Amino acid sequence: MRNILNKRNSRYCFTCFVMWLLLGLGHLNAVAQEAGGTANITGKVIDQYGNPVSGVVITMKNTDFKTVTGDDGTFEFQYKKGDMLRFSHPGFLHKEIKVNKLRNLERIFKVTLTEEFVKFPDVINGPYDTKDKASYLGSAATVYTDQVSSLMGTTILPSLQGRLPGLDIVRTRGARKSQIESSSSGTIFNFNSPTLGKEAYSDNTEFNVLSRHNAPVVVVDGVQRELYSIDPDAIESVSIQKDALSSMFLGMRSSRGALVITTKDPIKQGFQLSFTGRFGVQSSVKKLNPLSTSQYAYLLNEALLNDGKNPFYSYDDFIKFRDHSSPYTHPSVNWCDELMNKNSTTQSYNLNATGGNKYAQYFISVGYVGENGLFKNPGGDAHDTNMTFDRYMISSKVNINITDDLTAKVTLMGRIEEGTQPGGTGNGYDDILSSIYSTPSNAYPVTNPDGSWGGSQSFNNNLLSQTINSGYITDGARDVLGAINLRYDFGKLVKGLSVRMVGSVTSQNRSTTKRTKTSEVFDYTIDKDGNDVYTRYGEKKTQSNSFSSVSTYRQMYGQLAVDYERQFGKHKFKASVLGDTRNTLTNWDLPEYPSNIIGDVSYDYAERYFAQVALSESYYNRYAPGRRWGTFYAFGLGWDISKENFMENCEWLNQLKIRGVYGKTGNGMNNAGYYTYYQTYSSGGDDYRLGTNLGQSSGSFTEKDKLANLYQTWEKGNKLNIGVDIALFNNKLQVTADYFNDKYYDLLQARGKSIELIGQNYPDENIAKERWYGGEFSITYQDHVGDFNYYASANWSCEQSKVLYKDEQKVPYEYLRTTGKPKGAIFGLVAEGFFTSQDEITKSPVIEGFNNIQPGDIKYKDQNNDGVINDFDKVMIGGDKPLSYFGIDLGFEWRGLEFSMFWQGVYNKDVLMSDWNLLEGFQTQGQVYGQAYENMLDRWTPETAATATFPRLSAGGNKYNQGNGWGSSFWLRSGNYIRLKNVSLGYNLPDSFCRNYLGGARVKVFVSGQNLFTKAANELVDPEVSFGNYPLQRCISTGINVKF
Repeated sequence: MRNILNKRNSRYCFTCFVMWLLLGLGHLNAVAQEAGGTANITGKVIDQYGNPVSGVVITMKNTDFKTVTGDDGTFEFQYKKGDMLRFSHPGFLHKEIKVNKLRNLERIFKVTLTEEFVKFPDVINGPYDTKDKASYLGSAATVYTDQVSSLMGTTILPSLQGRLPGLDIVRTRGARKSQIESSSSGTIFNFNSPTLGKEAYSDNTEFNVLSRHNAPVVVVDGVQRELYSIDPDAIESVSIQKDALSSMFLGMRSSRGALVITTKDPIKQGFQLSFTGRFGVQSSVKKLNPLSTSQYAYLLNEALLNDGKNPFYSYDDFIKFRDHSSPYTHPSVNWCDELMNKNSTTQSYNLNATGGNKYAQYFISVGYVGENGLFKNPGGDAHDTNMTFDRYMISSKVNINITDDLTAKVTLMGRIEEGTQPGGTGNGYDDILSSIYSTPSNAYPVTNPDGSWGGSQSFNNNLLSQTINSGYITDGARDVLGAINLRYDFGKLVKGLSVRMVGSVTSQNRSTTKRTKTSEVFDYTIDKDGNDVYTRYGEKKTQSNSFSSVSTYRQMYGQLAVDYERQFGKHKFKASVLGDTRNTLTNWDLPEYPSNIIGDVSYDYAERYFAQVALSESYYNRYAPGRRWGTFYAFGLGWDISKENFMENCEWLNQLKIRGVYGKTGNGMNNAGYYTYYQTYSSGGDDYRLGTNLGQSSGSFTEKDKLANLYQTWEKGNKLNIGVDIALFNNKLQVTADYFNDKYYDLLQARGKSIELIGQNYPDENIAKERWYGGEFSITYQDHVGDFNYYASANWSCEQSKVLYKDEQKVPYEYLRTTGKPKGAIFGLVAEGFFTSQDEITKSPVIEGFNNIQPGDIKYKDQNNDGVINDFDKVMIGGDKPLSYFGIDLGFEWRGLEFSMFWQGVYNKDVLMSDWNLLEGFQTQGQVYGQAYENMLDRWTPETAATATFPRLSAGGNKYNQGNGWGSSFWLRSGNYIRLKNVSLGYNLPDSFCRNYLGGARVKVFVSGQNLFTKAANELVDPEVSFGNYPLQRCISTGINVKF
């Protein structure tokens, strides 16, 4: 029995020993793996709510490892101790995790990603290529359209204003306007008036767009074209790229930088359908208040008395104006209210579909946008003469994997648009607005007692008749772009080698139709016997087809590039050689065909040290033979300090990259002139006389235009950019700062010292020099507390300039020179208040040629103490401070409720005002005087001398107070302002509700307000849209987005 027990014990002990040995070996194996070996593990990516996240791209530093999470958020990888994993997904903050200890191998390795409210790109889409954000050395800023999807607009530009550092957008009018020009005889009428040497049409009539003082080149999906016809709902992102290296692919236009538009790409799985509809109500942000008719009569009499003239209105006139007791002979018409509605409507709709599989994917978008103007249209005309605008857009993108190595991307964009505006006096709504702002309220009644149009000898075209009874002007556009992008991967032959080709064709057609008419008016009076008297003025003309035109524009573009990209351990190389050419043909101009050959090489060591160099040879056919090729280059260096070994314990620091770029760039084509190396001639010498009979004209002659310039070339720049990118706390806080210093030379300028002894104008020459410098800064912080996601973002830009050289006439005083001063500096007389007495006027210097100077006129400073005020007393009075502009964006999301608020502003901006209808009033209108506004109530009088903010009144225009056309510091105003650009509130219906009642469709409803509040240093006019233009519009809109 004991032996049996001993045998059993021995077996038991042996079994325990074997199990212990196996466990020990397993432990040793795990330790060995942690010490330097590898192991397989399963991971899972979830969001902050615990939901799995599919499509997360996982890469391992310094290796080719790359995998993507599945539908359940899981992934597998082989790890070793010390590996650095990077998790990235659009819509989530990027995350990096260092693998240290993973002993419990049977458990799933979980990674939590936080939703990204403000998106940041993984790659930077350049004009013709892409760069990894981690290794990017240039200066770029990107905004995704998801952040501005609730905004109304016919173009993306209003949504970009203030959002990107280094992109300065100023809105100059509140509505689009077809660019119409007519000659003095009215025989020439062109839509978007093409001019010789102009590159292409542009639909932009509302915005000035600058980046570091240059107009950026717009590139849409790798093709240069204008952006105003692209549906904002089809755009994925917009990037402004400002340094020499980023824009080197533009060759002869690389000084200008690039505004890169990337449209939405198809998805690879399933089918998605999305509909977005918006409807908005618009109203004017700023409305000027004219004087009441009684105030007008009183102040005009005061102005006439100041000028030594008899009063225009009697006391009886004043009473009738005040009491409105005689509305036909003493009318009181607020022309703005009479002709324009308080509100107008705008609407937009977009339907897009996307889907596909591993072989092909597609994205199709169809959009419509429509706007109505503010002008009234009571009816009675066969054609709606209010301002209207209708645009239909379609865009599609198809990606095809033809083989494992050959891929194709086919893009198609199309547009049809129609615009209408009242005929006015022949130039559209600008005519009407100009008349509204300059016509006095008491000029004439809208209609007379017999229903005829009111008017007078000086006002022989009734304003309401101009609006609803003057015919109409229509303009239309048809625009088609087709592009194909092919890429072949030669990796089976040479690893990392690929070739890509791009071909595109753009076709644009513009048409204009002008059908106008005029109506007679009648001046209504009552004779001494009490009889009605109607005096006819003007002329009644029936509507006719005054003008019709069609203009065409064609552009063909081709590109061929060879790319090579390899990684050897920690060393990563990328090289590209690219050639492209464009051929542009119009029906008004000779062809142009710019071309470029570009080489680009970049190097990355361990995602820590970066270097890049680019070289461009650029050609343009409109320069003189032998001077058509230019060479441009740029190089950059970068260092990400956060990737250094001594920073490995700073887990809170994700990026600290210092970068610098320097390059020689060019600015040609736009300023190449029109074959300036040829001498041109024109007809115009019809007043040239020969012989002794000076009263006899000898007829018309052909004469030389300005002299030809055989040596004209492109402008050049030396551009320096130094920047830093910082990311902290798992990329929750991101900061970017840039300093730029750009020196431009060979700028075109007409010599100031040239004299016209030969009787001809001299050509522009490449002689001027300028310097532009400044800084840009942006900061974004986003995080969440439970279900509450929030963000705050701000950006600031500052730029200053200096004229380094300009050929100027010899001047007796250094302060008269523009060299050494900022570009665009404002010169004028310095105002020293108002004259208060005739004795002070007698003892003070005054402008030459003016004798009737009175107390209440402006006193000017005699800069050179010569006893007179003239050209030699003009000094720099404004524009000497660095221009700064900024944007502030705040928002949150909580359980489907979204809120955002965006502020935008400008400071250190000076504006010299010069519209005398507003500033002085009572300008001459034929035999009478024009409109005046409530600011005239603050004019100088002996009683208001201590508080007056405007000079004494004068009728017909006081040239002395206007500075004799020079301007003065008295009329200089600050252009500083801050505007609440947008407030948006949206709600995403709960998923459970959508599943149970809407068939799984995801629904978002939203309301948005644009231009809701403005605080400006100069409250007299809007800080962007000047007096006399179509006013900036405030818009309250609502919308819905449905996704299936």
